[in-house]
Parts: sequence; C-alpha cells; structure tokens
Amino acid sequence: MLTRAYADWSAEINAGYRGQLVARAVDLVQLFPAAAYGKNGADIRLAVDAVEDMFRLPDLTHVVIVAGDSDYIPLAQRCKRLGRYVVGIGVAGASSRALAAACDEFVIYDALPGVTALDRTPAPAETVPAKPRTRRGKAAQPEEPDPQAAATALLTRALQIGLEKDDVDWLHNSAVKAQMKRMDPSFSEKSLGFRSFSDFLRSRSDVVELDETSTTRMVRLRPHE
Repeated sequence: MLTRAYADWSAEINAGYRGQLVARAVDLVQLFPAAAYGKNGADIRLAVDAVEDMFRLPDLTHVVIVAGDSDYIPLAQRCKRLGRYVVGIGVAGASSRALAAACDEFVIYDALPGVTALDRTPAPAETVPAKPRTRRGKAAQPEEPDPQAAATALLTRALQIGLEKDDVDWLHNSAVKAQMKRMDPSFSEKSLGFRSFSDFLRSRSDVVELDETSTTRMVRLRPHE
C-alpha cells in the first residue's frame, strides 16, 4: 500500500499535520510555494504519481483520492479505465458532485470510522436588510437538494430499475444498495445518520415495505392504495 500527502509542509497551516501523518507512515511530498508550482501544482503532481504507480505496480487494485476538487475527475476516470477501483473521500457540502459520480465509491469524511463529526452550526449572525436586486443582478444560485429527499428519490429509482430488470417485486437489500451506489457513488446511509442500510429503509416506510422474517432481508416499493 502506498500512502502520500501533498502540500507545502513548511507552511504553518500544514505543519500541525506532519507528526500525525508521519506516525501513520504517510509519505509527505513537499511542494514548494505556489510561485514555483502554480495554482494546481499539487493536483498535477498527485495525478502524475498515481498514473505512474498504476503502470509500475500492476498489483495495485484500489486508488483512494482524499479531495473534493473537480480537478481530480480526469484522474478518477483514468484510474477506472486502467481497471482500478476508485474511492473518493471528501467533506460534506464542499465536495464536487461530479467527482463523486466519477468514483466507484465516494465517502463523506465525517462518516469514516473513528472520525468525530464537528459541530458546524454557524453562530447567529446579525440580521442585515437585503438590498433590492436590480434587473442586471445575477440570478439566485439554485439551492442544494435536501440530502434526505435526494436519498429517498435515489432509493425509489433503484427499486424501479430492479423491478424493470428482474420483473420481481421483492429485491434483496444488498442488491438495492449496490444499485444505489452505482447510480450515486456518494450515497452513504451513515452520512445521513443511520447505523445500517436496514435502518435507512425502515425510515422510508411510507415509500417501501420490508420483509425481515428471514435472514435474507427483502424490500419492495409500497403499492399505491
């Protein structure tokens, strides 16, 4: 297993991580200030090293990219074309959805085992009356979809696809989850606050029915009354 972290490790903002990474046998790759490498120096160096390693080490089966920048999409696509399984890890709300879709699997950092989620609730801000928008002003940015609603829609679509493909009502839980991951690699029930996929399905009882009478758990779309 190869583990590398790319940064200007002489910078004060990065220095605090050096000891933790070295203690975990992570190879620290020194990138000098932006004037020498340019804005995307770390992206380019990481991508070049990753592709070189894949050609040099045929036994390398998985590539894990800890980043949320869409600049890494070509790297994820190239790794998959070379037959590697690509896992992305990023911060919720700050990771490119296109990058998540380019990976085989995308995990939210706070959902990783052993990671304590930080309280990111912003402090109350002073209310300032909004200025009226002029006709030339930019249109309002579209709001991010609600993660819970998006997960419900993803579940519904995955069950519909399973029904169309196999022509059966009841599907294995594991098959449904695998279909959801194929459609959206960033899906994770843990990032939505559930301990297991079964708990996630139980929370959608208005949409699906569960059969837990045997060791093989099954699920289907709830019939319309």
